[in-house]
Amino acid sequence: MDRKPFDRKLLDWLVEKVSGRGVICDLGCGPGQIARYLHRRGVPACGLDLSPAMVAEARRLNPDVPFAVGDMLDLSGVADEAFGGIAAFYSIIHIPRDRLPQALRELRRVLRPGGVLLLAFHLGEETVHLDEWWGRAVDVDFHFLTRPAVKQRLSEAGFLLEEALERDPYPEDVEYQSRRAYLFARRPAGAFGLLG
Repeated sequence: MDRKPFDRKLLDWLVEKVSGRGVICDLGCGPGQIARYLHRRGVPACGLDLSPAMVAEARRLNPDVPFAVGDMLDLSGVADEAFGGIAAFYSIIHIPRDRLPQALRELRRVLRPGGVLLLAFHLGEETVHLDEWWGRAVDVDFHFLTRPAVKQRLSEAGFLLEEALERDPYPEDVEYQSRRAYLFARRPAGAFGLLG
């Protein structure tokens, strides 16, 4: 996060939007850098990741932040309306495109009415397979997404889009070279939110 000022600014904006509304979940937390950043900003934060190894690493690196294993396609272990905010930084790119609606419905379910979702993803239509990443052997697919497709899926899942931003990649030694998108969406509150 130290070399990603735009990302920090967006997380600060998320903190402002969620302030006083509950815990912000770092969904697809990996080693927990987003949850750590949120925690250092004074916000109650937690992290969920599909990989037990990533959760163990997140716990080791961030002993003051709670982390658990969880699958965003089935968050049955998480109560309805558990979170005031969700930061899903580059986690939806690991979901096959046809499963994205299911994931977004789950995110809406665990988000409180009026809660805010921040999605970050790689822009494009390709699927990139990596066998090596930052010097480590991996077997992972990244499903790039288009803004219109994600906006449509958010709407279908019952979210209201508040902001859509893009940026060029940081230098190659910082991150993978692809254009990025960030979408802020809110679960409706009030009577409209009670209908669906």
